[in-house]
Amino acid sequence: MAPLPRPQASTVSAIYAAYEAANKAYDSWGLSVGEMGTECDRALFYNFRWASHPEEIDGRKLSIFRTGDRWEEVLVSDLERIGVEVYDQQDRIRLVHGFVRGKCDGKAMGVPEAPATEHLCEFKSSNDKGFKEIVKHGCQKAKPLHYTQCQLGMYAFGLTRCLYYVVNKNDDARYVERLHFDLEFCLRQLARAERIVFTDTPPSRISDNPDFFGCRFCKHKAVCHEGAMPRVSCRTCLHFQPERGGDCHVSCARWSKPLGIEEQRSACPAMLFLPALVPFEQIDCDPEAETITYRTPSGALWIDGAANDNEPGSTKA
Repeated sequence: MAPLPRPQASTVSAIYAAYEAANKAYDSWGLSVGEMGTECDRALFYNFRWASHPEEIDGRKLSIFRTGDRWEEVLVSDLERIGVEVYDQQDRIRLVHGFVRGKCDGKAMGVPEAPATEHLCEFKSSNDKGFKEIVKHGCQKAKPLHYTQCQLGMYAFGLTRCLYYVVNKNDDARYVERLHFDLEFCLRQLARAERIVFTDTPPSRISDNPDFFGCRFCKHKAVCHEGAMPRVSCRTCLHFQPERGGDCHVSCARWSKPLGIEEQRSACPAMLFLPALVPFEQIDCDPEAETITYRTPSGALWIDGAANDNEPGSTKA
């Protein structure tokens, strides 16, 4: 007989609960530079359109994030200890009309390998397995998300080198790699982001097999593979319109007005799901009544419209 697991101490449970209580659900305004290395275009489209509800992060994982912030402070201290000047920490990155967004970990002068060259800084902490993969294969192959983040950061600030500095959380080992700027790579990524932001049609799946490794743990698996309805928000509405020329500016084509981030979360009574996100067969639409009629897999009709509650359970004949 296997031994009964010991219950978690009340003190630990309270600490984790405190982390969770202090954490606020976060919706990204655009596409994070940290996500742009994601292989699946459809996953990025769903991220941008808030197709799924925000991930619920437990207290233990939130504690890990906080520890990662502390490691960043340690790595900056390491560089300053050897005479490297680190500055412009958390400087904003804004690309593709502000829809590709993020912050850099800093910039540096006096890096021993090239003291006169200004470097972008990217600091990471890794478990032992991930660290060994980075040492063996380098950043680009082992951590494509990190590599893309570094490249877009260099593009944003007009730099040609990035100091990619990683610590092994298990044994404190360090790894440093100086990445060279790749303009062609960046231009491809920026063109990709532009397509994703300004399309109304989800790109092709990375795989039609929901058990494919890249799909199995994706937060959008239910919407993408399992026929779940998308989240109700302005982002999933057919009236939602990203705007060019601003800093992540979006508007509502129905009401001809700009949309603030809080307003986008709740949507309005005139909200109509973007048809490409609805997992049913569209069979009719009525522009005057502002309704769209779908047939569900069971054969029932569902009418999406202003008088509807935007739930497929409200079927009408």
